[in-house]
Amino acid sequence: MKITIEELPESRIAYFRNIGEYGDKQNKELMETFKKWAKSNDVFDNSTILGIPQDNPEITPKEECRYDVCVVIDKDFNVSQPAQVGKLSGGKYAVFLLDHTKEAVSEFWGIIFSEIEKNSLTIREEPIIERYTSQMIDNHLCEILVPIQ
Repeated sequence: MKITIEELPESRIAYFRNIGEYGDKQNKELMETFKKWAKSNDVFDNSTILGIPQDNPEITPKEECRYDVCVVIDKDFNVSQPAQVGKLSGGKYAVFLLDHTKEAVSEFWGIIFSEIEKNSLTIREEPIIERYTSQMIDNHLCEILVPIQ
């Protein structure tokens, strides 16, 4: 599996949050609602959408897991409701490009930690990020960004 390393700057984000068990249906609905908001607020064109599961479902009760869908915005952008404003801490990430299918993503979660170890990388205590550009979405691809030291 090919890994690229990327440094993300600290960024201001606008986001929608879902609280509850992680799953296709809820995340997909949240993503669609967020994309409509982003388009109506002129922050969707040429932007990158991030999906950020904030909690580890092996530690946090399923019904309390937080999943954010967000877009990076500039410091002067006025965020309208129901979006919230947050901060992406940035830093160094190992980037994996995958097919955006349930099978490929599931397989990825099964091998990610051995891939990180095999490449002598160390994971940082930050959420893993899903990244989507409009071009990736059109080609049924997504990137998974794993925070590393």
